[in-house]
Amino acid sequence: MTESDIKQLEAAAGAALPAFYTTTMRNYPFPRGSFADEFLLMNDLDGLLREIRQPARYPGIGKPFLIGTDGGEEVYLIDLASAQPQVFVYDMEKGAHTLKANNWDDYLQQVQSVLDEIDADERALAQRKANKRWWEFWK
Repeated sequence: MTESDIKQLEAAAGAALPAFYTTTMRNYPFPRGSFADEFLLMNDLDGLLREIRQPARYPGIGKPFLIGTDGGEEVYLIDLASAQPQVFVYDMEKGAHTLKANNWDDYLQQVQSVLDEIDADERALAQRKANKRWWEFWK
């Protein structure tokens, strides 16, 4: 993200974004088009602005700012009203939030772990396909 993108997000959110978030987004650490890029730590200005402009209620979080989702029932948030760099997960089915990561670095490590797991699964699938016998069409 550019400085202009950050300013647009801050204007839409009505608050300054924390330095830990803006520094990460300016130097985005995950590959373009990855699950992290599209979901876990959204790197899409239009998508983030859409989320800000259509805010949902997240009880118990002072000034929620959506940073990503799991692509399903969970939303990942930071609290712009808090000095703590914690990440919360809000379960839309349960209507409640819990702490996802005590600090920003822990969250980034969790995201990297998910990407590593996806890569390992893709390699294992490719290996199974490469090693199957001609009659093993189910592999």
